[in-house]
Amino acid sequence: MNTHRLKRPLSALSAATLLAALVAAPVPVRAEPSLGSGGPGSTASQSPSQDPSQSPSQDPGQNRAESPAEADAGSEAITDAVLQVGADPTARNLSWMSESSGGGEVRWAPVSELEDGKLPADAATAETTDSGLATDLKRHFNHANMTDLEPDTEYAYRVGNEEDGFTEVQRFTTGDAGGDDEFLVFGDPQVGAGGGDPDDAAGWDRTLSSAAATAEDPSFFYSLGDQVNSAGNQDQYAQYLAPEATRTIPQATTIGNHDVSSKAYEQHFNRPNVSQHHGGGGVITSGGDYWFIEDGVLFLNINSNSSDMDAHAEFIDEVVAEHGDQARWTVLGFHHSIYSTATHWNDLDVKRLRKAIPPVAARNDIDLVVSGHDHIYNRTFLMDGEGKPVEGSEAGAEEEKEDGQTLYLTLTSSSGSKFYDYVPGLDWEGKSVHNDVPAFTRVQVSDEALRATTYEVPVGSAPADGGQAQAAAEQIDDVELRRAEAEEPDPGDDASADADGGAGADGADAGADGADAEAGAGADAAAAEDGAETADSDGGTGATGSDADADAAGADVGQDADGTGDDADAGTVGAEADSAESGTETADSEGGAGSTGSESDSGTEANAAGTADDSDSSGTASAGGDGDLPRTGGGLALPLAAGAGALALGAALLIASRRRRGAGLS
Repeated sequence: MNTHRLKRPLSALSAATLLAALVAAPVPVRAEPSLGSGGPGSTASQSPSQDPSQSPSQDPGQNRAESPAEADAGSEAITDAVLQVGADPTARNLSWMSESSGGGEVRWAPVSELEDGKLPADAATAETTDSGLATDLKRHFNHANMTDLEPDTEYAYRVGNEEDGFTEVQRFTTGDAGGDDEFLVFGDPQVGAGGGDPDDAAGWDRTLSSAAATAEDPSFFYSLGDQVNSAGNQDQYAQYLAPEATRTIPQATTIGNHDVSSKAYEQHFNRPNVSQHHGGGGVITSGGDYWFIEDGVLFLNINSNSSDMDAHAEFIDEVVAEHGDQARWTVLGFHHSIYSTATHWNDLDVKRLRKAIPPVAARNDIDLVVSGHDHIYNRTFLMDGEGKPVEGSEAGAEEEKEDGQTLYLTLTSSSGSKFYDYVPGLDWEGKSVHNDVPAFTRVQVSDEALRATTYEVPVGSAPADGGQAQAAAEQIDDVELRRAEAEEPDPGDDASADADGGAGADGADAGADGADAEAGAGADAAAAEDGAETADSDGGTGATGSDADADAAGADVGQDADGTGDDADAGTVGAEADSAESGTETADSEGGAGSTGSESDSGTEANAAGTADDSDSSGTASAGGDGDLPRTGGGLALPLAAGAGALALGAALLIASRRRRGAGLS
């Protein structure tokens, strides 16, 4: 209710009391259908072409004799095998190509159970979840999943079929459960772009090998698009997948503009939790937004080749709403960097993304965004939901972020295929490096921080033993991203006494016994006589009569005026985070976030501004009391009683104010 629209004379005190009555009324939370399945605990991959009824099967009890092909070092009829992330750390996905026919299986077991280096007869097995004729019309693609993996365990696996044989046994190690982990990030490998000069296949192998040697048991690596130069070129895919690390370290990939125009990308990469409704491809193009959880991090991947920004926003909103509380950090990846310092910065598709992404990232509290495309390295300042550098952010070695602030990294070429010219003077540039040298970023994850360290990999001279040329990685940037720590109240202080921006409670009793703050609205007769204003005159964050224990209940009575973090927009990219409405306005007459008279003397709690029972289009409940559930049954009695009492008090004050005005006029 906007009090400035009421005809005078209506005192601020009576208006505030009427507002409290409205806020106290129960507002149901709108439930939205969930976005598919495949969260932690679920082993279903959501590839568009995958049949959900097909699930990996384990048959540890069957005794299978090894075929002659399986006993060999590995069948040449099985190629392009690649190990990938699953929906969560208990799963790993696989893809491979076979000559004779589509279909087959993956077999796996802990390394401790190997017999003379071979898988035991009772190894777990899972049949292919998807297979078919490859785009070259010569081979067949195959997808399968390993499930129910234990943490911190070394596994062995092989893939294939009885007709074509099986690959040699490969090994990988799962990460710790909830411990400190790390992953690797690479910009465009774009194998084939150099035409052999430079040899980008060798450059990609060198960078990936150097990164694997620099990191300490990375849980996976992340390639940010343009894996190949020509979308349908199977030879380029074979070169991209040639390094041994592609079979021993799980990987995740993002679709680049050089990958999108063929189904070869979807055939080579068995991605988890692919949405069939967001960022999809076409009949002959690849696509699909997808997500997974690894290292306690929620990773969101969007197909930035798709211009449907509303669909991308809806995907991010829905996944964060469903799975955000299962992760300690959130990372968004897509190919087209919106904050690079090279020549693509002014492209129309990039500008469209630059307008669309920041508000979505802010309202979902995305911590880190990683992209490629512009073949240059850049780190931004902390950026806000309007796409502007956060005041005070200095792009130093340590960045302390508030909710809604995001750090953006642009990664350069990881193979040395090509580089773009540096464009100086862009206001988001925190640190840019443009040495035209391949690079990678190592991200270390803990409960307290994300630390991103970036290294260049110069071409080295051949070692004395005749092995592959390898130069030591050279560090060029290092930043540690932490969350701003909330100030904890002293044991004897009221939990909400130090709310933001002078959100004081007039007449509040902030005693150590945690008693509810006494509302100045209606509690102080003298204030009522004087017509004292109990909210900030500028529409600030004053909260008169708010519950003294509001912070402990998760409701911040000092919420910023824009309601950041609680209201999300209706899934439309580019709208401000404070524009979402659930049909109940709780702001004061000047648009501030004050919650006047939200606590009656009976101790009834009402929702503070910015934490009302809102829900955005994704079904994200921002309730300030019972979480996702609306108040029902007996739970309605207290708020209804409070609302009725507040209405009665407001009416009495309204009559009194009119009588006083009449007396003054006479």
